Amino acid sequence: MIQAGEAQLMVSGFDSPEGPAFDRDGNLFFVNWLTSSINRLDTNGNVTEFFNTGGIPAGLAFHPDGCLWVADEGDDIHGLMRITPDGQAQIVVNEHEGRPLNGANDLVIDRNGVIYFSDPWRSSAENPIGGFYRYFPDGRLEQIDTGLAFPNGVALNANESAVYLAETYETRILRYEIRADGSVGPAEEWGQTGDPPGPDGMAFDAEGNLYCAHHGGGRVDIFAPDGERIAKIPIPGAGVTNCAFGGPDRKTLVVTDVTTASLYTVRMPIPGQPLNDR
Repeated sequence: MIQAGEAQLMVSGFDSPEGPAFDRDGNLFFVNWLTSSINRLDTNGNVTEFFNTGGIPAGLAFHPDGCLWVADEGDDIHGLMRITPDGQAQIVVNEHEGRPLNGANDLVIDRNGVIYFSDPWRSSAENPIGGFYRYFPDGRLEQIDTGLAFPNGVALNANESAVYLAETYETRILRYEIRADGSVGPAEEWGQTGDPPGPDGMAFDAEGNLYCAHHGGGRVDIFAPDGERIAKIPIPGAGVTNCAFGGPDRKTLVVTDVTTASLYTVRMPIPGQPLNDR
């Protein structure tokens, strides 16, 4: 049983926080999608706007070169944006085979710089048009899956033998094997959150447990490596959107919640899995 600390208020006053990601200096970046803003919370507790996409930014991930990659769901920006440390931005992915993407929500970067991202915008249980993609450093864009009911959070396990995808309106987490030849296998249902809407952003700890923000459930669910739910972390607001590990020892779980317009911290006994961001 994993014993989590109590959720503590970190910062408030943001009506749509999501996409928490730490840079190599320990600063926390997060989006406020209703204002199109990407915010930076520094180690002294000060919040400033780092960049405004003009769209609907949702997911953030740092590349080892220091650039910040953004998954955006706006009508002009449908996919991935790259922002340099000095604030120069470029839309990198916006369409697949000549057709606009739905609108990207979350992303994760592997050790080779391949970016896996979800593409859910305007998909639902009644309109399962969501997609799942990976973008290669050479510019190739591969569709991994389609026909999904709001594909959402994305996470890679430590040895990158599988990538995990939250399918919100099916209240489930899907697992895709990454084979030795680099190809991706078909979706397998790996975990169930129940209680709709369902799973949102996700993060692994160093022991292979998966932490999943339960949107509408007011909690973060913890799943063992076999997909069994083994613990729940209560969060004050119901609209939990995402989570990320940070702090000097990587044992601080940061959780974003739209209901209370706040970010929370939860101290964990197990550190977060290192990401490919430095």
